[in-house]
Amino acid sequence: MIFCTFASMRKRSSIPVKSLINRFPEIDLPVTLTEDSEREFSKRHHPLPMPLVEKFFSDFFPPSHLDEYTEFVPCFKFKDTKGFYALVVWVAELTKKQFYLLTISNTGQPLHSKIIGGTVLAGNKILRTAARIDEDWIIYSVSGVSEGELVDLNNKETFSTIIELMPNGSIVQNQ
Repeated sequence: MIFCTFASMRKRSSIPVKSLINRFPEIDLPVTLTEDSEREFSKRHHPLPMPLVEKFFSDFFPPSHLDEYTEFVPCFKFKDTKGFYALVVWVAELTKKQFYLLTISNTGQPLHSKIIGGTVLAGNKILRTAARIDEDWIIYSVSGVSEGELVDLNNKETFSTIIELMPNGSIVQNQ
């Protein structure tokens, strides 16, 4: 049993970063991410195999995320990044379905991560966040809390954020 573990660790560590990157199509910005986008990406793209997730995303997610019940669906990568890759991945858990912006170096080292959209269920409340990523790598998101299907945008529990992907791969949330 121990031999298998070491063998699989050795095999996993030799996975080239291109094995991950090639699963993310490059797209033109702007793009908007909503609940409809979740369905579209999950239809078009197969979930990432767990060895890829463990190798390249384990620093971004706690071990509880890395289980057989969580899916990591590649969405797209940003064009024209220098020295890093900017990836959007949809992570589907039991009570959360969220879009993450992850940046990794050209050699596969983790840089930064940020949740930029999705849906979170908490008791009888639902938090929905839609995001728009512009050509200049600025992400505008709006979130709303509801107790049913519709989000009341006039509700005091609605808020917006601005996130920026920097040329060095860092992700900054503006006030």
